[in-house]
Amino acid sequence: MTVLDTRTLNRATLARQLLLDRADMPPLDAVAHLCGLQAQEPQEPFVGLWSRLRAFEPGTLSDLLVERRVVRTHLMRRTVHLLTADDVLAWRTRHDAMLRQRVLGVYRRELDGVDLDELAAAGRETMADGEPRTMAELTRAVADRWPGVPPRALGEMLVAALVPMVQLPPRGLWRTKDGVRNLPLATWLGKDTEPDPSSL
Repeated sequence: MTVLDTRTLNRATLARQLLLDRADMPPLDAVAHLCGLQAQEPQEPFVGLWSRLRAFEPGTLSDLLVERRVVRTHLMRRTVHLLTADDVLAWRTRHDAMLRQRVLGVYRRELDGVDLDELAAAGRETMADGEPRTMAELTRAVADRWPGVPPRALGEMLVAALVPMVQLPPRGLWRTKDGVRNLPLATWLGKDTEPDPSSL
């Protein structure tokens, strides 16, 4: 077996991340190859792809968002990532337990006594009308069922963990500033997430 030295490992990592040399690759393929891009700040994916692709046009990525071929959603580390529609459908359920634990890591005391399955059902029921909502709007719609629980804790748990959501365009479009409006992932993509294989 060949043992790679530190420099070779470093170069292999850079190449795998498309950072050693800019690639001739469509943006959709690059997002899939990278298993998503950090997108907590809406313009980050544009810089990330410009750094990696030879002929990157920002409008192409904006088009992919509008066409629902890529989405902005909470996933790894509970931060917003840009992923292909196929990848998010395949991976989201696998992240459910981690997302719940990450939110509970911040709001465990505030959410003590809240039945998370009941909260998830209330969130899904509210979002079933297909209308996009801000986190504050969603929280206001369910908060009367949990008096005394801080709205931020309810909202974070709903949007980041319990109900798989996407952040809708124009949020995340090139050179566009807009607030976050959420819609369930299944509503936006017209498909449910794949079940977690460990639960089958």
